[in-house]
Amino acid sequence: MLSCRRLIFSYSHFPLHRITSSLVTRYNSSSSVDLSTILKEQSIYFEKKPTSTIAYETFVQAPSEFVANSLLQIHDSVGLPWWATIALATITFRVVVGASITVSQQRFIERLQTVRRVVTNQLEPRIKTINMQAMKGKTASIVEEKKSIQREARQLTKRGYQELNVHPGKLLVLALFGSIPWLYFTFGIRMICVSPMTLPTVSQEGLLWFQNLAESDPYGILPLGFLIPSLIGITFNSIEKPGSANPRLLTASRIQRTLTRVVVTGFTLIAFKLPAGIVLFWTLNSILQLSQTIIFELPRVRNMLGLQPSRFGSQPLQIRWTIWKDKWLFFLRTLKWFSKL
Repeated sequence: MLSCRRLIFSYSHFPLHRITSSLVTRYNSSSSVDLSTILKEQSIYFEKKPTSTIAYETFVQAPSEFVANSLLQIHDSVGLPWWATIALATITFRVVVGASITVSQQRFIERLQTVRRVVTNQLEPRIKTINMQAMKGKTASIVEEKKSIQREARQLTKRGYQELNVHPGKLLVLALFGSIPWLYFTFGIRMICVSPMTLPTVSQEGLLWFQNLAESDPYGILPLGFLIPSLIGITFNSIEKPGSANPRLLTASRIQRTLTRVVVTGFTLIAFKLPAGIVLFWTLNSILQLSQTIIFELPRVRNMLGLQPSRFGSQPLQIRWTIWKDKWLFFLRTLKWFSKL
């Protein structure tokens, strides 16, 4: 019974969940009441709720309350101010959750690249033969041969996906799965910023120019701190060696990069109106994510984690920087040439 009482009290800081709130109230008022009777009454009430309400309370509200109560426990037990509590939770979140998801994505991408290499190696002799026939003007049999190669490439790719248990769609699911804890942290910090119980401390335990974490950043520096590292990270991941990628993959990558930049820009515009506590979490998470991406490109780190070497060789950061710099220099030279016309 004592352990059950501790479990109930552990979720009583933010009694937004009606079942938990009613259970805490009635269990405190009369300890002689049978706990099973209370649970039975509340389960009947739970069954009368609409499906959308049950789904919201189960998959959104309950995890967010858990995050809010965890942050409150850290704040009260360690004695850190709220800005330091949020910073410590963000670092822990990025190291534990973010790093594990990033490593899983890297290993998943490696398996996709393995399938692609196997298919390319098996079909490369036939592709060379077609190119030779095209140079000799034998175009009659080339069309059918190309169709045959495309069918075989699809079959080999499908077989490779089944053998290695991978698919490009699963990579998207894994990326979406990584964003779910981020949303829970956002909603949990919002509960802390609007709760009457924590508002007096949240409004006084900020840092530097954002002393009140329950209000928006008065100078808009935190939203920009979220935007800039996010855009740098998108650009860093989109750099490819010239001629090393499939044109279709490059087109898909450009579309994905554009959509991601639009989403990040939209979140930045929203961040100007959000409480500084939420935007502080976003900014720190964005900076840590960029740092994590750069660190995971280092050969020593990849070797320690059991990952394959980077596609940019032993000096991935220098090569990425050179490619990005040459691209912008070419763009600036083109603008200069057009200005002289």
